[in-house]
Amino acid sequence: MKTVSRFDVGELRASVNEDGYLEDVPVVGRVGIQLYRNPDGSVRRELRPPEEVFNADSLASFKGKPITIGHPGAVNSRNAKKHMVGTMLEPGRQDGENVKVPIMVYDENAINSATSGRTKQLSLGYRLDLDETPGEWNGQPYDAVQRNIRINHLALVSKARAGDVATLNLDGDEEITLDDDDNQPKGKTMQKLRLDNGLEYDASPEVVVAFNALKQDAEDANTKLSEAQTTISTITAERDTLKADAAEFENKLKQAREDAEKTIKARTELEAKAEKHGIKCDGLDDIAVKKAVVAKLKPSIKLDGKDDTYINVAFDMAIESAPMEQQRKIVNQDKAQTRDDSAEPKGSAAARQKYLDRLHGKKETA
Repeated sequence: MKTVSRFDVGELRASVNEDGYLEDVPVVGRVGIQLYRNPDGSVRRELRPPEEVFNADSLASFKGKPITIGHPGAVNSRNAKKHMVGTMLEPGRQDGENVKVPIMVYDENAINSATSGRTKQLSLGYRLDLDETPGEWNGQPYDAVQRNIRINHLALVSKARAGDVATLNLDGDEEITLDDDDNQPKGKTMQKLRLDNGLEYDASPEVVVAFNALKQDAEDANTKLSEAQTTISTITAERDTLKADAAEFENKLKQAREDAEKTIKARTELEAKAEKHGIKCDGLDDIAVKKAVVAKLKPSIKLDGKDDTYINVAFDMAIESAPMEQQRKIVNQDKAQTRDDSAEPKGSAAARQKYLDRLHGKKETA
C-alpha cells in the first residue's frame, strides 16, 4: 500500500451574501469507481468505497481546509496565503452516495471567475493510501482501492471529475460549453502565466498548474536546502567548539603536569634541607616542616599565630643563617680549647714540674 495524492471534482451552485462572499453547500465527492490516467497513457480504475469516503476521520479532514483556483499541488502553511481564496467551513457530511460540505469563497477574482462560469466546478485535492488489490464493485472491475482519504484542499476548476454533480450552485442559466480536450471553456483556453521576473505569457491551465507546482517544489527544495545548510553550520560550530575544548584541555593538562613537577621538586628540596638539620618530615606538610626547622635553628623566633608568609620568610632566614651559626660555634669551640691549653705549663718548665711532682708523690693532672 502506498500513499498518493488525488484531485477529484464537483460543481458549485452558490449565492453571494451581503458581504459579497460566495456561499454554498455543494457536493464535493462521491463513492464509486473513478478513472485516472497513468503516465503511459493507460487508464487505472480506482474504487472509493463508502466505508472510506464516509469514514469519520476522512469527513473531519474537510473542516478548515483551503479553497484554491486550480490545483497548486499540496497546500500547506508555507503556501496557503498565496493560493487560498476561501475555506471549507465544516466537516464533510454524507448525502446519499455523495459528500457535501459548506464553503465560503471570499476572494473577489475567484468569485468573479466562479460566477462567470469559468471555474464553476469543484475538484478535491487529497491524500490517500492506495491499496492495489483489484476486484469488482457493483459488477464493475477496479484496479485499486482508495483508503485513509485525507482532504488537503478544494479547487475551483472549469471541469471536474464528478461532472454536473460537483458544481457551484449558481443561480440562473450561466452554463458554458466545455472543451473535453483541454478541460477549459471554448474560446477561453489560455491563462496568464506570470514569471518571477514580472513577464507574463499566455498558457493553458494545465501549464499554469504544472508551473505553479514546480515552482512550489523549488521553493520547498530551497527551504530544505536552507535547513540543511543551517544544520551543517550548527554541526561545524559544534565541531570547532569541541576542537577548542580539546586544545584547552591539553593546555590545562600540560600546565597541571608542570605544576605537579614543580611541587614535587620543591618538596624534595624542602625535605633535604630539613633532614640536614635533623628534622623528620614524615606526616608533616610543608608549613609544619618549616616551623620545625625554624624552631630548631632560630628558637628565639616565635611562630604561634603567624601566617604562612611570615613562616616562609622565617624559614628562609633560618636556612640562610645556619652556615654562619655553625661557623660561629666552631670558632667559639676553638677559643675555649685555646684557653684550656694555656692553663698547662709548657716546654722544659712543664717537664721539670712534672718530675718534682712525682718526687713528692703528687699525681699527674689529666
